[in-house]
Amino acid sequence: MGSPSSSARLTLLPSNYLSSQNPSSEITLQSLIDVSDRMANEAKEALPYNFDECSYSKGYLRQSVWSCLDCGEKGVCYGCSISCHSEHRLIELWTKRSFRCDCPTVSMQAEQPSGSKRRKCVLNRPETQPQLPNEKNRYSKNFQGKFCRCGRDYDPETEEEAMLCCLGCEDWFHETCLNLRQLGDKTSNLTQPVAKDSQLPTLVTAPDDASSVLIAEEVEEEEEDEQVLIPSDTYDSLICGECVLSNPFLTSQAGKEGFMIIEPRESSWVVIGRNMRHEDEIKIGLGEKRGLEENEEASKRVKLDDGSEARGGDAFTDSEKRKGKGDVFLAHGVRNRLKSQLDMNTISSLPFPLEDEEIYEPPQDVEQEETIEEATSRVVSSLPRIQAIEALHGYQRLKEQLNDMLRSHVQSGKTVSKEDIEELFEKLKATRERR
Repeated sequence: MGSPSSSARLTLLPSNYLSSQNPSSEITLQSLIDVSDRMANEAKEALPYNFDECSYSKGYLRQSVWSCLDCGEKGVCYGCSISCHSEHRLIELWTKRSFRCDCPTVSMQAEQPSGSKRRKCVLNRPETQPQLPNEKNRYSKNFQGKFCRCGRDYDPETEEEAMLCCLGCEDWFHETCLNLRQLGDKTSNLTQPVAKDSQLPTLVTAPDDASSVLIAEEVEEEEEDEQVLIPSDTYDSLICGECVLSNPFLTSQAGKEGFMIIEPRESSWVVIGRNMRHEDEIKIGLGEKRGLEENEEASKRVKLDDGSEARGGDAFTDSEKRKGKGDVFLAHGVRNRLKSQLDMNTISSLPFPLEDEEIYEPPQDVEQEETIEEATSRVVSSLPRIQAIEALHGYQRLKEQLNDMLRSHVQSGKTVSKEDIEELFEKLKATRERR
């Protein structure tokens, strides 16, 4: 059986919808259409793109990827995650660079026992499958459902700690594992990792006053930033310790201005390499009367709220033993500056791009307008047999009597008024009650 077209309008009525209604209440065709449309809109928000196209033919892209645990822990694109693997165990990996969909390849279409058919991607022509493995794809432990250096399984239903994505390996790390937040601190109640500048959806319960929600969210974000050593708006990207150690240039820059690292100092943690000029510009923008030239020595040692210190790169000596994880937080503008400062060999050796690639997104799912007959057919087809027959009879009676009324008005030259329509519905209601 082929996969449904994403452009086809789906009817979504809960299986217990009719039984959950009050027996004395009147269920109209319009109420069924309204319920169906509401649920269809909710589904459209969750799945906004067209899912009848596989991205394999477009080559290696920066795109959203899902790992299928039931198909060898390989990666699939948005379209295949819905059309081919919707009943499988999937792990959302968010975006991956230079990744090609594995669905139509031999990596996900293993040989089956004699007499069994090989699984096929329904979005690619059968005669073109299976394709050769995607040799340029990289598969990390994320494809097994494990994230961060702690290696614990990620469960979106129970995870409460915010996570950050490394710009290099694209693995996700807990704030506490990055030493951004102490283990005893209150963590943000997020149900999924949060990438910088990402557009991942967040589910919230809408209260009566929408403005109060915005204010509450702003206050919560400010409180969260106060609890981390490096606020999210003061750096551009995270480079994990493993990626830093793999690159001589990054290792030599760690702790210098713009390449911030977090290190332990006695009973507290310090941020080394903070961009002091950027911090002063932020403070001036907030109305603090402090010039950039004022107290240069003090500007190298900025006290944080919890008693730890932020120190300029010059304050760190090689004799001090580093016990941090080696993660680097790149300040804003560093990547852009490196484009003109480094030679091509050094740039190509970096584990991350100096310029963000465009994220491939499938075409938006455009919904076609439907006629009243199509809407009726769509809703009726989802009803149990008896209710469907009754609904069709009711719709047919309405259609016949409406046509009769319109025909008589045309013949007599009369204009159809609002009162005429209301009278027609009153007659239909009275007829239904007598039955």
